[in-house]
Amino acid sequence: MNVYDDEWNLLKKVQQLDFVVVELTLYTDTHPDDEDARNQWRNAIKEAARVRRHYESKYGPLSLTSVPSKQAIEVGWQWNSPPWPWQR
Repeated sequence: MNVYDDEWNLLKKVQQLDFVVVELTLYTDTHPDDEDARNQWRNAIKEAARVRRHYESKYGPLSLTSVPSKQAIEVGWQWNSPPWPWQR
């Protein structure tokens, strides 16, 4: 097993859940009375957020909006600071 397998599998899960959220959003836009779809959408959003937080706690932020506000404002986010992904 490659040392990056866990990271890639977790990132793949984030991407899959983000896709589900987008698809369910589009579906519920055209089927606003489908309560089952709305519940699936709510659950998908919660699960996507949970998996994203887990990924970011282990491997770092996925986007600028994931950087803690206080850190970004006071010291700035330093994308070029070690460790690099291949140094972990």
